[in-house]
Amino acid sequence: MSPASNNEPVELNHTDSASGDEPEVAILCEETPGKLRRDIASGQSNDTARLIRFVVSPEGALTPDLAQKLPGRGLWVASERAALENAIKRNIFSKAAKRQVKATPDLIPLVHDLLRRRCLDLLGLARREGGVINGFEKVLTSVKSGKAAWLIEASDGAEDGRNKLLAAARAVNIPVAGLFSNDELSVAMGQENAIHAALLGGRRVQRWAAEMARLSGFEPLTPPDWGRGRFSEPSTRERGRPSAVGQQKPSSSEAVGQQKPSSSEAVGQHKPSSSEAVGQQKPSSSEAVGQSGDTSP
Repeated sequence: MSPASNNEPVELNHTDSASGDEPEVAILCEETPGKLRRDIASGQSNDTARLIRFVVSPEGALTPDLAQKLPGRGLWVASERAALENAIKRNIFSKAAKRQVKATPDLIPLVHDLLRRRCLDLLGLARREGGVINGFEKVLTSVKSGKAAWLIEASDGAEDGRNKLLAAARAVNIPVAGLFSNDELSVAMGQENAIHAALLGGRRVQRWAAEMARLSGFEPLTPPDWGRGRFSEPSTRERGRPSAVGQQKPSSSEAVGQQKPSSSEAVGQHKPSSSEAVGQQKPSSSEAVGQSGDTSP
């Protein structure tokens, strides 16, 4: 039998189905290291590395299979929060399984948490194999020398040291992970106060990158304010904001809900001298509040 051509659907040799009568169909593709499966939410085929596999128990419970090893027919969905929300809302799991499936909204945080644990577990394995280093100076040296494949920063670490490492990572164009806390990284790597770390090149890098790609469908890999403009600018802006409050500056005119001297004179008043008593009764006009003259009726 001649081998299947590139991208040609072929039937697998085994039957991957709980009922035994529905073999899965794989699309072999030279451009991707894994097999392709159909995303039941979108109907499109994708690499299994970018999908989440689910299996249905005999009781009809939906079980995430992130390792893609559980027995039974697989139901595949893109590793994205929106894709799972869509599948649950439209009852796509039941339609694809051709039976009633219990898929509730709490499935989404469950998958999210499992993905986070999986990434941390891989980081711990790499650490035990000598593929992870930590400490500011060691990490900075590895990033600048090109030995680091990933920069890993605690989400709650100090800003000054982090910004220097982020700038170094940007200079050599390596990815950054900044979604795990100091405690999470410390537990995963078995070392206290794990703030700065680097994943070195090795066999774990590709797997880590694949799992981080799946996790990115549920949360950003770095906080939104990391990596915008020059890394030194956020701290400078934050230090400048308190001194700008209450002062009349053109650049702060867009600040909504803040009281400024330049605007207080126009709030229901006609004179600058009344800026300290907006909306209060003035002694000089107490005899005729709300009237245009001082003549009694």
